[in-house]
Amino acid sequence: MTDTIVAVATSLATTSAINIIKVSGEDAFAIVQSVFSCRKKPDSPEPNYMYLGRIVGKNFSERAFCVFFKGPHSYTGEDVAEVHCHGGIGVTQAIVRLLREKGARPAQAGEFTKRAFLNGKLTLAEAEGLLDVINAESESAIHNAYRLVGGQLLQGLYESEKRLIAAMAMMEVKLDYPEEVEEDTFPKAQEALRFALKEVNALLASAAYAKIVKSGADVAIVGLPNVGKSTLLNALVRSDRAIVSDIAGTTRDVLCESIELSGMRLNFLDTAGIRESGDVIEKIGVERSKKAIEGADIVLFITDLTCPITESEAEIASLIRNKKHILIGNKADKKAYPREADCYICAKTGEGVDEVTDKILSLLNRDAVYTQGILTNERHVAALTECEKYLTAALDTFGIAPMECTLADVRSSLNALGTVTGTGVSDAVIDNVFSNFCVGK
Repeated sequence: MTDTIVAVATSLATTSAINIIKVSGEDAFAIVQSVFSCRKKPDSPEPNYMYLGRIVGKNFSERAFCVFFKGPHSYTGEDVAEVHCHGGIGVTQAIVRLLREKGARPAQAGEFTKRAFLNGKLTLAEAEGLLDVINAESESAIHNAYRLVGGQLLQGLYESEKRLIAAMAMMEVKLDYPEEVEEDTFPKAQEALRFALKEVNALLASAAYAKIVKSGADVAIVGLPNVGKSTLLNALVRSDRAIVSDIAGTTRDVLCESIELSGMRLNFLDTAGIRESGDVIEKIGVERSKKAIEGADIVLFITDLTCPITESEAEIASLIRNKKHILIGNKADKKAYPREADCYICAKTGEGVDEVTDKILSLLNRDAVYTQGILTNERHVAALTECEKYLTAALDTFGIAPMECTLADVRSSLNALGTVTGTGVSDAVIDNVFSNFCVGK
């Protein structure tokens, strides 16, 4: 990593007020200073101090700020210089070309953060947390990503790794010097394995919420035609997104609209009314409604309180029996038939809709998402699943199978754990992780 890299840290997709160009490497200061001039240009720039001056090229002169960060006290751990220029795409690219002419090479995707990892400025998991922060689409996703960046989410794994290493040392000593090992060595080693397995199991259990945190919860609104599904959707998202009509069967396809509620993203799916129909297109809509039910995290089953219960509603009830669901009685202001429901609403006026959203958040266990932290990274899930398998095998055979076999399982569990903590990760995995970053990060 002796070469010096350069990239635009801000987006060039749209014109912005300011763009930031980052340069990192042993020649970062010299390269930037060779094109930057100001009234009191120092021979050695003061770190963390912003200078106002000009970037002077062959065919342009741009007024800009420059700031210098001395390694190892910088993001990458190397000398880093930043140029803050006007947000025009043309001038930004001209400055980048000028810096490349002076000796900097174009940075690869995620190379700044990769250098930070290789220089010990952050762990691999923390780097992946940064990527989650960048890609977060809701407050809950941001909250969870920062738990990964800050180390809180995987704190138990780092402690588990230490204990497993100690357990392996005890077991290896037992193999080599059986007469000199203390009697409590085995119980201590077993306790280390149990601790690690408990931490791994807890994180894997939290992964059930991963999709909800990253992409939002899919909430399907189902019921017979003309019971108020589209009206409820409009009330939930506070916008006239769905066509509302007295004509049954207006909705022919699944309409999706997303909102953020109490920090969580909810994807509401307005479905076609489920009923027997000779209309070919409506039949397709009904089949898509059933598929939406299968894939939904929560189902809102809305019924019409002005109509008696029908056999078709019994069919819908059977479809959602094993799903998290909320039974909603609509048109409460005109109620004519006694029906059991979890919520009674008037979708047209919005009365009772807040109670529906409260129940949705309760079913999603919103408080747990915010307080516990969720394992959302698929690579982590795969690695910890492997770790769990070996830890379970080691505990099952502890004191029964030959010590060499149990030790092999412990070593395998530690290797799997190391791919998450970053202590035993391969170059290929590292390259793959940072390739998901944008250039300039």
